[in-house]
Amino acid sequence: MKRFVLMALPLLLAACASRPVTLPFAAPVLARTAIVSAADADGTPLGDPPPVRQLGKRHDVLLLSGGGSVGAFGAGVLVGWTEAGTRPQFDVVTGISTGALMATLAFLGPSRDADLARVYTQISTKEVMKRRGLIGFAKRASLYDRAPLERMIADMVTEQLLDDVAAEHRKGRRLYVGTTNLDNGVATVWDMGRIAASADPGRVQLYRQVLLASAAIPGLFSPVYISQSDGPPAMHVDGGIKQALLFKSYMIDPRGGDEHVWTLVNGRVSYIGNTSLSGSNTGSIIGRSITEMLRSLTYRSVERVYTMARNARAQYHLAFLPDAEAEPSPLLFDPATMQRLFAAGRAIGAKGQWQTEPPRLERYERIEH
Repeated sequence: MKRFVLMALPLLLAACASRPVTLPFAAPVLARTAIVSAADADGTPLGDPPPVRQLGKRHDVLLLSGGGSVGAFGAGVLVGWTEAGTRPQFDVVTGISTGALMATLAFLGPSRDADLARVYTQISTKEVMKRRGLIGFAKRASLYDRAPLERMIADMVTEQLLDDVAAEHRKGRRLYVGTTNLDNGVATVWDMGRIAASADPGRVQLYRQVLLASAAIPGLFSPVYISQSDGPPAMHVDGGIKQALLFKSYMIDPRGGDEHVWTLVNGRVSYIGNTSLSGSNTGSIIGRSITEMLRSLTYRSVERVYTMARNARAQYHLAFLPDAEAEPSPLLFDPATMQRLFAAGRAIGAKGQWQTEPPRLERYERIEH
């Protein structure tokens, strides 16, 4: 999140948007059953069984981070991976923010690579969002109108797409997306396959809502309200507020013997990301400080996944935007810039340039495999 966005934070406090009492669409029963609620001592979900696996059989988990337009890098990695002929069929796919938008296409496999390439190399900012005026900002508590993004998601998420996801879900594969419930501060995990496989007539709309919520950066886009009970709808926003990567213990099995965790970060993984001095005015200081907090969240999330994977005796793989590549604003959807990022990712995917541990680990952070 760049400085010019963060400077608007004080204004957000003065916005006067109100919570809707009723929604034009509501499927509270489906929403409740689609939320994965870990309730036993090991964190295993009680409502839906974990991914189906055969002990001794290879098991692959793909984690997709947020990053806005920098998701072009991750899309490139997936396409290059397919071209190399080494991309596995993932047993579990998870996504946060832009990673949530990518996750469905990645879950369905190489047959959707053309869609990935199109979305992350050809769209422009106006096809994702448009700036609001002051009146619109005050009413909606957001700098941008998300209507273009809603249309893009509606075009992608069709009855046929959900039928395809449902078919894979019934085979035991799992697709999860993360949002943040701002009302209770909980990082919410949605079982998207369970939504897709439902007979509820509202499945398509709920699926779209969850994807929209996962990418709803507070202040930039209006929150998404989802009915989970008979009471007021819950406010959901970008999953990256609570976690940069979505990974839970029930997604792998240490008894498996051939477990692989693939972490794909749509951006750099670095403690140091600035090449210029910070400005001395209040907006610059606040903006740079929050940017650094988000950078630390990403790095710690990467380390957490590494630790969990190693403790489960799984193979750990990491790909991220190289430091040599310029990292644009995640809000800049410029085709030329995104094509450059896509090409960088494509080269890494084609060559299989995955790291086996996060960069710059200290001695006692490293776990021998």
